[in-house]
Amino acid sequence: MNNPLLVVENLGKTHQDGAQPVTILDGISLQLSAGESLAVVGSSGSGKSTLLHLLGSLDAPTHGRVLVEGEDLHQMSARSQARFRNQKLGFVYQFHHLLGEFSALENAAMPLLIAGRPVSEAKEQAEALLRRVGLGHRLDHRPSALSGGERQRVAIARALVNKTPG
Repeated sequence: MNNPLLVVENLGKTHQDGAQPVTILDGISLQLSAGESLAVVGSSGSGKSTLLHLLGSLDAPTHGRVLVEGEDLHQMSARSQARFRNQKLGFVYQFHHLLGEFSALENAAMPLLIAGRPVSEAKEQAEALLRRVGLGHRLDHRPSALSGGERQRVAIARALVNKTPG
């Protein structure tokens, strides 16, 4: 039997709204093994983004644990969490969060550059992914010159670039 890649145990998040605590999530538990998929669905305000932020160590839970490959994300130092996000996760945000002063190629290469990979290697891997998503002709364009769908594809390439062989 495969060990789960992701284990979530009794995860919860509560915010203070003045004197009133507001529970966003409470008692979320799940397991995912490599190759499995999960869809997070729900109405606006139901806690989907909060859950994803907790799973990605972008926010800390009020209670519960998130284990990835057996390691508790929220017991890691901030530096270790940042390294984990850079090396193990790829984020594709609803509004892309591309850096406006950089080209599509530079945006897609950014995770590799942050990880200290050589510029030529980072750009080569990013270019290969951008070509794969149909943006080979838009490598030097800044986000403001790209359509919404093109920006989304740059964000997808950026999310995957650190996961490619190289």
